Amino acid sequence: MSRLALYKNHLKDLADSYPYLLDIQSNYMQTGTRIVALVRNSGKITDISITTLKFSYAGEQYSASVLDLLTVSERNLSNPLAQLDHLKAALTNAVDFIFVD
Repeated sequence: MSRLALYKNHLKDLADSYPYLLDIQSNYMQTGTRIVALVRNSGKITDISITTLKFSYAGEQYSASVLDLLTVSERNLSNPLAQLDHLKAALTNAVDFIFVD
């Protein structure tokens, strides 16, 4: 499992609204679960929050909010679709923003 890997969302209750999951957990934490951000198509949605990561995948625009996090069993994650290492600085900034007073 690798941080900033994009996965297809297989969680039945969430997959229609959030087709992908973005793994944001540090690779140093080995727990059998992963912390993921919910990813939605943002082609028709204007996300202006600083806590939102925006990126392109397969010709579509997506956004992942670091305020919408879940833990998912590693068994529920298939092979990664993409590795989004280029989002590392944006993820760090978004997470830091949450804790700033």
